[in-house]
Amino acid sequence: MTFWLLALVVAASSAASGGSDLLAWDRGSAEGGWVRWAPRPALGPRSAAEMDPEPVLRVLGNGNAHVFGGWRRVVTIDPGRSYRLRVEGDTSGIGARGRVFCQVRWLGPAVGEDVAPEYVAETSRADAASVRWGEVLRPPPNAVQVEVSLLVQWAPAANVAFRRASLVLSDAVAPRVARIATVYWRPRGPSTPAANVAALAALVDRAAATRPDLVLLSEAITSIGTGLSVPEAAQEPKGPAFTALAAKAREHRTYIVYGAYEKAGELVYNSAFVVGRDGSLVGSYRKVQVPVGEVEAGLSAGDAYAPLDLDFGRVGILICHDTAFDEPARILALAGAEVLLAPAWGGDLTQIRARALDNGVWVVTAGYDVPSAVIDPAGEVRAQTWKGMGDGIAAFSLDLSRRVRRPWVGDWGRAALKQRRVDVYGPLLEEAR
Repeated sequence: MTFWLLALVVAASSAASGGSDLLAWDRGSAEGGWVRWAPRPALGPRSAAEMDPEPVLRVLGNGNAHVFGGWRRVVTIDPGRSYRLRVEGDTSGIGARGRVFCQVRWLGPAVGEDVAPEYVAETSRADAASVRWGEVLRPPPNAVQVEVSLLVQWAPAANVAFRRASLVLSDAVAPRVARIATVYWRPRGPSTPAANVAALAALVDRAAATRPDLVLLSEAITSIGTGLSVPEAAQEPKGPAFTALAAKAREHRTYIVYGAYEKAGELVYNSAFVVGRDGSLVGSYRKVQVPVGEVEAGLSAGDAYAPLDLDFGRVGILICHDTAFDEPARILALAGAEVLLAPAWGGDLTQIRARALDNGVWVVTAGYDVPSAVIDPAGEVRAQTWKGMGDGIAAFSLDLSRRVRRPWVGDWGRAALKQRRVDVYGPLLEEAR
């Protein structure tokens, strides 16, 4: 019997009662329409349906270090409609390795068995023992049923009470579109910082035809082609380059992100600056992974990765060599960054695409010796321009509300953060020898 036929059998015994709430407690069933689930008995938790005084689905780790299981329920949905799922949980004994989560899996004869379960967003955690899950779900077009799972994993001391599960029709999630433009330009001969900035400002004028929410420029724009030393090319954060680009941001009502050497007292950093739509300086970042050549040239390293909330979503910034390492992109993804912006000099586009694929986030790069590209959360290049490629401007509209599903994997951006085994990552923190 296929997985799909099994789902039909389960659905027949778990039809929703209680009106529009598909997960309303079925009082004709001892367990409210839910069924106990574990991949095999040796891994199963202890489970119980209780009234306390409201219905509670309890899961106990039962002293099993490899425990995995909980409760499942399959209900029929209207194809093409959106649903709001909510679940509350009281938890204890989860530990560093343990997990407690809510998943959904979409079912239907045309969906296919390669559709992976998806993790439902954790909406709040009032304290260490109280968790809520919830979001508006947008099923794939062919789905006719949904399997909801309330699960505990790898937590032998777990004591979890799932409460108030509900699934009701909802208005669809409004698209959250961000129009991003990236540019390619480098001087063809000796240049000056002012000439570089003027040329890039002209490209911003051209990119404005795409009505961008953000325009990304490349790394070290006051240095490339000038022959200046690091201290000579460095400017104050609100120096001449900022002033010129701030005027363009105000004119076109767009964010502009650019890289330039930053003068900070006796130090110089390889930095990126975020200019707001109103021409203000809304954020900056100092490159952390400074390669040896830049260290020898006199650049100092930053020491933190921090995302920035813009009016269309949360972004993170990496500069060139930062993208050669796994950890910077992961830190920003863990902090909720939806788009990683990477002004660069050079690099490996395959490696940069891997940062998108690793974390299920959008990555946008603007470079000299690497393409300026928009890369989707599946690692696919959606737009690019470079030497002999395009006209120097690449633009793409990102819908940040849409999950990118991959066969057998599902929404990897959500799954990657939930499936990480931080309990065995200790060696990553050991000092390099």
